Amino acid sequence: MVPKLLAIDLDGTTLNSQGTISEKNKTYLRKITETGAQLVIATGRSVYSASDFLETIGVQSAYIVPLNGSAVFKWQNPEPLMVTEMPTGLVHEIVANGDSDQVNIYFSTIKNSYVLIRDESLMSLFIKSLELNYIHDLSEMGSDIDHISKMLYCTKIPAILTQLIEQTEALAVEAVKPDDMCLELTVENTSKADGLRYLGEQLGIQASEMAAVGDSENDFEMLKYVGNGIVMANGMPHI
Repeated sequence: MVPKLLAIDLDGTTLNSQGTISEKNKTYLRKITETGAQLVIATGRSVYSASDFLETIGVQSAYIVPLNGSAVFKWQNPEPLMVTEMPTGLVHEIVANGDSDQVNIYFSTIKNSYVLIRDESLMSLFIKSLELNYIHDLSEMGSDIDHISKMLYCTKIPAILTQLIEQTEALAVEAVKPDDMCLELTVENTSKADGLRYLGEQLGIQASEMAAVGDSENDFEMLKYVGNGIVMANGMPHI
């Protein structure tokens, strides 16, 4: 049975080891949309990054649930259909917990992304992003500090990451660990499933009529929510 809505994660799922979508997968996704199914990219990435990948697939329409469910966009429409933001006080608490010269902190609004650099060596481990603003002080974000939807800790030290996980348990956040170096943070009870729930209400599609594919902790709630949740063979063992 073809789903009425197919939600796909990007990293570790739709993207290959080169960080691109294979021609085979592009063809499959186009065929799915030709049945009338709604294609949704549900990702921890920004809406701009997801949009770039949609361009390569070649579909006519799609939706994007970026930043782990903190927003919903109709592709090619710059204004969000839904957005969730962190209280500014919570943002400052998260920054205070991560106050270490071995932790870099990433911030995302629905339109802009920043990284507060404390450990320069970490930056060489990631592909440089043109959409990422490099800062050394929170004041450099200006008014965007009041419109943060997602944050992320990054460190090379496992013990520090474990400590950060423990500290966030006392905060009103949703914390997921996408890999061994990072911890992603959104407002409490925010997940990719929330974006799909919102779209289902708007499009008249039941959760049982949806399918989703993912591999990581930030996909867990989405995979539980839909009627057909598919975990990649390379997915985290506990997903």
